[in-house]
Amino acid sequence: MYAHYLLANRAQIAKKNLIMKRYSLAIGIIVAAVTCSSLLAQEKAALQPNATVLSLLQGSAGKAGELHLRSGEKMGGKVAGVTENVVHLSNLTGAEFFDGFIDVKDISAVVVRVAR
Repeated sequence: MYAHYLLANRAQIAKKNLIMKRYSLAIGIIVAAVTCSSLLAQEKAALQPNATVLSLLQGSAGKAGELHLRSGEKMGGKVAGVTENVVHLSNLTGAEFFDGFIDVKDISAVVVRVAR
């Protein structure tokens, strides 16, 4: 009985499958567009006249970056917090299960990834 239903309504079933494929493709495109637009919405870094290493770090809170230290070392990770004296880096590059605390006086450069 079920086989007769499939044979009699084959065109209708094929049409519904085509409609579902189109809706699925449209939803996939919408999700991809929203994801890409949020990535492109990141603002570019801007230099303010009164900028300091501390103010740049505070503006980079929550972003991934790299700190160049006066000793020549580089430390990368996510800027988790900034105080007047210390920067807290979480998820250190190459040591993701570790956090780092760096003296602000030891930092010579701040590198932050921005969208182009």
